[in-house]
Formats: sequence, structure tokens, C-alpha cells
Amino acid sequence: MGKKWLLLGILFLILVPIILFLLRKDNTISREECITLCQDPNSHFYDWKGLEIHYTEHGAGEETILMVHGFGGSHKNFESLAEILKTDYRVIAIDIPAFGLSEVPNLDLANNDLFPLYQSFVKDAFKSLNIEKYHLIGNSLGGWISWDLAAKQDTNLLSLTLLNSAGYGMDKVKEKVSGWMTGPASKFIFKNGVPYQFSQVNAERCLWDDTKLNEDKVRQNYYMLNKEGTFPWMMKMVMSTQLPDTNAIRNISCPTLIIWGDHDEVVSVDNAARFEEDIAGSVKIIYKNCGHIPQVEYPDRVAEDWLSFVMNLKNR
Repeated sequence: MGKKWLLLGILFLILVPIILFLLRKDNTISREECITLCQDPNSHFYDWKGLEIHYTEHGAGEETILMVHGFGGSHKNFESLAEILKTDYRVIAIDIPAFGLSEVPNLDLANNDLFPLYQSFVKDAFKSLNIEKYHLIGNSLGGWISWDLAAKQDTNLLSLTLLNSAGYGMDKVKEKVSGWMTGPASKFIFKNGVPYQFSQVNAERCLWDDTKLNEDKVRQNYYMLNKEGTFPWMMKMVMSTQLPDTNAIRNISCPTLIIWGDHDEVVSVDNAARFEEDIAGSVKIIYKNCGHIPQVEYPDRVAEDWLSFVMNLKNR
């Protein structure tokens, strides 16, 4: 018994300094350095109200697919899906303000409800990027931004696809996220940015099969979360953003595809049925053994289901 406690004591003395070192390390990097580390040949930038916005563009076609990522995500979440769909479409994956490689707005703005800022941003993106007829694909927070736009019945919107979308039950999600982002321990853990180990655990949490994690993409996500100003923006955003008006979902009249992973630990799969019920004529597909980001775990299947859905629309 004495040897057991002795070994545990030695282990404790070894691990504590290591953990403290990792937590004290300054993880933040400049946006310029982040761009150098994470941009790719398809990267482009444009100005929106004085902010430099990043997006990737693949392929060409009469119709455009606009992809909108989730909270803490980036264009990287759509990289594989964009590569598949670019054959017949112009595919744009955009980094919303503060995320990915896009510039972080003035932090004072984060004291207010930030959703109107993102509403305005996406609406203006169509003009900035010369988008006319388009399909909208949104994941998580990007799904919320997407269905909110669809509810306003834009006549240029050809179809809406929601991938594990935020919407219903966001009070519980907000409580959970704000707990680990702004709690007493979090202030110490995130004092110098997001530790790599946390970034890795968070990525694993978003996937059902963490063997599908790409180490390079995990590291790039770590860099983008630690881009100067991004994580402070996220912390304020969690506290200030109001809950969505889910009554507006019933106003959606465009063709809608709902895809959800059955092992989503962020937004419950039960919400898929609620979207299906409130959006007339929508199509719901549940992926077994899939987490919060189906387009990362099963990009080929998402592409196949999306192309089949759109083809059926064109054959009506």
C-alpha cells in the first residue's frame, strides 16, 4: 500500500510541473503568422467594412455553393467536401469575421448581441463575391446563420442544407459552452490562449470516430483559435449573443436537406426531427456512427446525398 502511494506521489510531482508549463505557455500568434501557416492555394481575401475576410474558392459553374462553418471552425471544415463538389459548381467556403483567417472585429462589439453582425456579413457577401443563384450549406453556428437567411425567403437561394445545425435547445448548449469557456478554471487554462491539448480534445469531441482526425488540420485549427483576438472574441460572443428565434424556421420555403450525426455531443440529434417538422417538404438523413461535423467524417457521403438531393430538385 505504501509503495502504491509513493508511486502516485512521484507521478504527481512529475506531471504537475508539465501541466503547469503547458498551461502557462503563450499560445497566441499574430494573424499574419496564422495566414502563413494555414492558407492554401485556393485562399482569397476581400474587404468588408474595414475587415479583411478570408475565403477559399474551388471550381466554376453557373450555380454557387456557399459553405458556412460553425463556432470555432473555419473553411478547413469544408475542405474535402469542396474538393468533391467543385467539378460542377463554384464552391466558396467562407471564414466568418473573427474565425479562421478572417480579421477579428473590435472586441468592444462583442459586448452586444453578435448575431446581427453575422446576418449582415453573409447578406453582404453575395455582392462582394458576385454570387447570384446559390445553394447554402451550413454546419452548427453556420447552420443557424443559413436557416435565418433562408427564412427571409431570398429568391436567389436554390436550396438549403443544414449539417447538425444550431437552432433548437440553444439555451442548454449556451450554458454548457459558457461553463467551460468562462468558468473559474477556464480563466487560468485559457489565460494565454488555447493549449494544443485542449484543441485536440475538442476536435475529438466533435467526431464520433477520432481515428479520422487529420493531425495537420488539428494543428491548423489550433493556430486559428489562437490567432490574436479570436478566443477573447469567442468568450464574449458566448455571453452576449441572444438565443435564436426558432419560430422563423417555419417561414423557410426553399428545398431543404437536413443531415445529422447520431452521436453529436454538441447539438442533439433529436433536433433534426424538429427541423424536419417545421420546414415543409424538407428531407432528413441521419448518419450512424457520426458526430457533430458530418462533412469532415463522411465527406463522400455528404457529397453523394447532396448531389442526389439537388438532382431530384432539377428533375421535378
